[in-house]
This record gives sequence, C-alpha cells and structure tokens, in this order.
Amino acid sequence: MNQEQENWTDFVLSKKEIESCRHKSEKRWYRFLCILNAIIIIGVIGCMVALLPKKVDEFKQNVSKYAEEIGTTLDEATGNTKEGESGKQEKSKKKAEKNEDKGQDEVSFSEEEDSIFSYCIIAVIAFIIFPLALNFMYQQYRTMSIRITPKNFPDIYERVELYAKRLGMKKAPEAYIIQQNGILNAFSAFIIRKQYIEIYADIFEIAYREHKDLDSISFVIAHEMAHIHYKHATFGYNFKMLFSSAIPILGSTASRAREYSCDRLAQKLTGNDGIEAMFSLMAGKHLYKMVDKEDYLEYAKSVKGIFVWAANLVADHPIMTKRIVALEKGEGSGKLY
Repeated sequence: MNQEQENWTDFVLSKKEIESCRHKSEKRWYRFLCILNAIIIIGVIGCMVALLPKKVDEFKQNVSKYAEEIGTTLDEATGNTKEGESGKQEKSKKKAEKNEDKGQDEVSFSEEEDSIFSYCIIAVIAFIIFPLALNFMYQQYRTMSIRITPKNFPDIYERVELYAKRLGMKKAPEAYIIQQNGILNAFSAFIIRKQYIEIYADIFEIAYREHKDLDSISFVIAHEMAHIHYKHATFGYNFKMLFSSAIPILGSTASRAREYSCDRLAQKLTGNDGIEAMFSLMAGKHLYKMVDKEDYLEYAKSVKGIFVWAANLVADHPIMTKRIVALEKGEGSGKLY
C-alpha cells in the first residue's frame, strides 16, 4: 500500500457509504430467516407441550409395569404367588383385549409421535449447547493460534486497526494466525459479546514471503472485518436464525448475499478490487500472480448452465466465476442465482 493509498484509506466511511455496499437482498433474506426461525421454535415448543403429558403417562405406565414385573418375579422366586390359575387367565384376557383396542393406525401414529418428540429434544439440546460450543471453539482456536499484535506481524495489526477505525468500530477485533495444513482461508467468528478473526498461515506467506503482496491479504482481512461490522459475526445475529439457516438452499442463499456485501465493503476499505485475492484461493499462493485477469474474466462470463446454477444454489459462498465477475464490476449487487 503506497503513501497515497494510506492517506486515502484513513478517511472514516459514512453509514451511507457502508450501507451502499450491502447486497440489496441481504436484509430481506435475514428477516425471512428470523421469522422462519421463530416459527420453528414456536412449533417445537408446541409439540413439546402437546406430547409431554403423553410421554409422562407413558413413563408412569412403564414404571408401574416394571414394578409389577419385579413383584411377580419376587413372588415366583419365594414361592408366594398370590394369584391362582384363574387370576392369571383373567390378567391375560384383559391384556389381550387392551391390545385389540389399539389398531395399526394408532401404533403407527405413536411411532411418529416418538420421532417428533425425539427431534424436539434434539432441538432443545442444540439451543442450549450453541453458546457453550462457541466458547469451546474460541478457546480451542486461541490455544492453537498466534495473536497478531504490534510485535507479531505489525503490518497486519496496523491494517486491522485501520479498518476498524474506518468502519467506526470502538475497538478492533482480535486477530489470530493459525496453521491449517496449506489451506488458504480466513474467517470471522464470535462468542457472546465478542468477535475475532482467524487467518490461515499460508495467506501470510503471500504477504511476507512469496510475493510480498500485502494488498491481497488486506482484502481478505477487510472482508472479515466487514462481516463483523455488518453484525454477521455476532451471537445475536446468528442466534435469531439458528435453525432456519441450516435449511438447505434457504440458508446458503442468505449466506451468499452476505458474502457479496462483504466483498463490496472490502473493496471500499482497501481501494483494490480483490480479484487477485480470489485468484490466490483458487490457484494457490505460488501461481495466482501468473493468472491473466482479462482472460479469466472472459472465461468466467462464459460459464453457464443448469448444473452451474445448481452448484451455486447450494453453495454458502458465491461460486468463484460469479463472485469475481461481481468484483470486477466494482458496484451493485452480485447475482445470487
């Protein structure tokens, strides 16, 4: 980043500028998933309320049956069976009559009730475990990562601080470097009331060793900072769509809108188009500088078809051809489908 770029990036972005980078469909999809999530939760609670009394009765019956079996076994063992042959016949007759009253439809419905109740229990457990799992993951990453500080990778630390300032954040998020066996990636994550960034170690080799390319890693960092600023990487945002975001296609479509938003804001923060950063994720840290941008863009615009459309539909990030074409435009919302 040259001196002219540094002076340019020192300006704080206005709320209007930041919101102009947001994908036109992002908020609509988020509202839809929040409403759907609320419906799912209400449905789960309703099923629990409806089925719980039956389950309690079933449990009581099983306990009573178990107690009777134990009592009968003890009586037989001690030779003190109280009921005679006629009593046993009467008991067997009542049991048979009881079974006859239950038709096959009722048995099937009972099995369906058991399945629904099991799913409800799983949903409740997931709801409770979610914040605990996030904290566990955070501590796990912290113990395996190197924190970026003014002494450890100061160039990267300065960029995190700069982008936080440009976005009007009160405090820059913690950033960490972690080794992931050659994978080129980064992500923003969260626990309750805290956000952080994890950057995979091989991306640092692009910045410091392979090509001395701080622009590409800056775009990656700015993209993750955008997730945090747009509140994509906050507990409250994700908790409100905990179940609905897991629904295939719906969750992935909303995710693609968020990715487009963050790409556009990263362009605004860094002043570069971010295309080379995307090339590094595809061609790798050694070869991405050799990719001809114009040739790739011509190719990307020709990649079409039903299977391309389907692959994009189920992906939580836009497929690279669509993503890079959107980056090349430099404005507007990328294509979700």
